[in-house]
Amino acid sequence: MADNQPLEIVIVGLGASGLYASKSALSYNRKCHVTIIEKRDFDQFSPCGLPSVIKGVIKDFEELKYDVPEIKNKLTKLLHHEVVSVDKDKRIVRAFDLTTSEEKEIRYDSLILATGASPINLPIPGAKDLLGKGVYFVSDIENTRALLKAAKSSKKKNAVVVGGGATGLEVAVGLKELGLDVMVTKRTPPPFPRNLDPAMGKIIVEHLKKLGIRVLFGKGIDRINGTQKVESVEIAGETVDCDIVVMAVGMSGNNKLAESIGAKTEKGLVVVNNRMETSVENVYAVGDLVQTYSRIDETPTTMQLATSAYRQGMAAGINAAGGDSPYPGAINTFLTVISGLEIASTGYTLKIAESLGYDAKAISTKREIRPHYMPDVKEINLRVIVDVKDGKILGAQAVGEEGAGWRINIFALAIHGGMTLYDLMDAELSYNPPVSQMYDPISQVAEIGLKRLRLPPKKCEKVFFPSTCSPLRFAPGGMRQLSSKLLLSPTLRCGENQEFETDALRALLNCRNIRRLYKPRS
Repeated sequence: MADNQPLEIVIVGLGASGLYASKSALSYNRKCHVTIIEKRDFDQFSPCGLPSVIKGVIKDFEELKYDVPEIKNKLTKLLHHEVVSVDKDKRIVRAFDLTTSEEKEIRYDSLILATGASPINLPIPGAKDLLGKGVYFVSDIENTRALLKAAKSSKKKNAVVVGGGATGLEVAVGLKELGLDVMVTKRTPPPFPRNLDPAMGKIIVEHLKKLGIRVLFGKGIDRINGTQKVESVEIAGETVDCDIVVMAVGMSGNNKLAESIGAKTEKGLVVVNNRMETSVENVYAVGDLVQTYSRIDETPTTMQLATSAYRQGMAAGINAAGGDSPYPGAINTFLTVISGLEIASTGYTLKIAESLGYDAKAISTKREIRPHYMPDVKEINLRVIVDVKDGKILGAQAVGEEGAGWRINIFALAIHGGMTLYDLMDAELSYNPPVSQMYDPISQVAEIGLKRLRLPPKKCEKVFFPSTCSPLRFAPGGMRQLSSKLLLSPTLRCGENQEFETDALRALLNCRNIRRLYKPRS
């Protein structure tokens, strides 16, 4: 790159990770130029909102779209373009204009791959042949619009949803609310296997049954029958009459472009370091196509959620623009709402923790979220995964009609800070009867955990009386006066019969502000 030329950054894909990569790059380095190449003919949309359109909460798919404005000489968008190849030696991206059939070459100094992921179609008879003829995905506006149209015109009024994750269950509820009879099936027994332990998963199953949804977890779909359209499915020897099948079994990273330039992959995901760099020089990868690392212990993990995608994009954008910023790792903090039931989790499940070698234990409780005398008191189910030796928090799960989401955010911060059950016991949480308990379920589950682990009460490391002269209350601006007094007197009286020990004050001299204040002048 010549000195008078801007740093050229090319981003392939305009999802959450690609968008925030562009924003961070332009914010960090004002001399860079960003080109975004996107196959869609419009800017962005929110995939997380797709089930809400099926349920009627959002009236139109167009409401999910939003624009990303171009910035003259800073940000260029190439919509309805598809990248066909990358020359990593010459650092050139070749893109095909799907409107004009023109091929373009775009030079880059840094390349960010944000190509996302595609829905998985099970390798069973009928699944591929009947795609779009009764078999549907919920991954973009086009295929979800097709599903909604089919549901509204369904003659059999029977639908089978394959998958027990957030998308599958939210769509199942939406189809039920449209008047269809709905069955949910998956080959393994518990729903949300990456997020919930089986004990918590049972609560979800009972909730679905109360909604009138038939649940066949542990019995996978074997075949989809039909010639021109779906007529039935076969599940564990049972033929189920239906004309709609929703495939919601997960997403597979779009890694072909990364593989074509030699980027290392594992289990179908692009391997990146904590700077979001691939194994290819000056090439970054972010979002649903990458294998990242756990914030808890740096083991490999994946997190195909928008909340990780945008953070990865921010790190990659800064680094591609010449910075040095780390992605802090993933703990898979997750939230969904299934017909009024909040389901949230963060960190490891017990099964995952044990598979990684932890001596872990799960602490569970069911508690009221408000005092008993308040009207409409609701309960919440909490489950915390901890390390037996010290009570360190490895994961948490919460299910309830109210308050599960914000409590899991507390646990997520606890994991981020390496906190233990002791720290949760010490945490001061807000309290007001219409909102919460004085002794919140978070504090209660921490107390239960300490007792079950037979950990001793927290030891008092330091005995002291409150002092108005505590070093903690002196802001940097007042430190010169404070430290001057220290230099003049070995012992200071802060009030009647109260000594302010000089060793605490002398510790202040080690801080950066004091050193700066007393630095000899030249």
